[in-house]
Amino acid sequence: MNRSDNILSRIRMFVTDADGTLMGHRPEYEQFRIFRDRINSLRRDHGAVWVVCTGRSLHGYKDIFRPMNMFGISPDYVIARHAYIYETRTWGFLPHWIWNLRVLWLHWKDDLALRRALPKLKRAVLSHNPFAKVVYSSRQRLFFHFEDEGAAQVAAEILRVKVRAYKYLQLFESPGGLDVRVIPFTKGLAVTELAAHLGVSTAEILVVGDGHNDISMMKMTPPCFTACPSNAAVEVMEAVSRTHGHIASEPNLGGVIEVLSAYETGQIKDQLPQDWVGHDGALSPPRPRRGREKGIGTLLLLLAIVYTTLLVVGNFCNFPGRGMIMKPYIKSVEMIGKMMEPMRR
Repeated sequence: MNRSDNILSRIRMFVTDADGTLMGHRPEYEQFRIFRDRINSLRRDHGAVWVVCTGRSLHGYKDIFRPMNMFGISPDYVIARHAYIYETRTWGFLPHWIWNLRVLWLHWKDDLALRRALPKLKRAVLSHNPFAKVVYSSRQRLFFHFEDEGAAQVAAEILRVKVRAYKYLQLFESPGGLDVRVIPFTKGLAVTELAAHLGVSTAEILVVGDGHNDISMMKMTPPCFTACPSNAAVEVMEAVSRTHGHIASEPNLGGVIEVLSAYETGQIKDQLPQDWVGHDGALSPPRPRRGREKGIGTLLLLLAIVYTTLLVVGNFCNFPGRGMIMKPYIKSVEMIGKMMEPMRR
């Protein structure tokens, strides 16, 4: 789809995701200066603000954005953890207090509901098909595998109905696989709130994202302008195509720069890629996360080392709290001694 006018001149808020959109697997230093000039031009010539909307915490955002900051690249606003709004100042970040407190309350309530949701969905599927294989189960995701296609279709019908009751859950289907994921949809709410706060219509917003949690930003009313880099998820490309946005031929930051050029020149391409496969590809179950278990094991090992050290010192020295530390050890020795008495006789 080609347009002849400079749509970029009508944009008052430019919203981008961070991971997968601005940043790939490594910093693209060769693109930083180009992007900095484009952002500065957008601010200077059109009076637009730049907003980074990320699923990371504010601390996590600071870490990954450090290379860009070295090049003088910094957004006007940051939306952290999909929802919490901060204004960028020279001295730090100013929170949007009323909104952030409200979102904190809503997240707490939604988190309680989601903690009960996935176990309920698992029981609902297994009650109809006890031979369904649960490949992966966590607080954020539930993945089923079925040997029989008919059984998979029955389970899909059950899950489609039940998932509708939860705004943060989404069902993905493929032959033999069903994947229920927690997909935050508060990005769209936060962008809408910030736009209202700044007096910007959603029709004056350009959104660029690559992941499922970015889709909510592309469904605002009135409709906003949309775009995505070439590495975007299947569903994101479909959402951009439906809204006649630009699907870039470049990934990550290169794709974002291409988006700005496309909206400036009116050369917007909303066609899906030629090698498009849609939803027919098989779903891959997520790999089990071992980091948390490894971290707990390391912590327990450190505690054991500290306690053993205190026991050794306690045998030779007297220090405050020695009695409390030595008591479990003495009790254990006495218990073992009692268990050994029959053997001595």
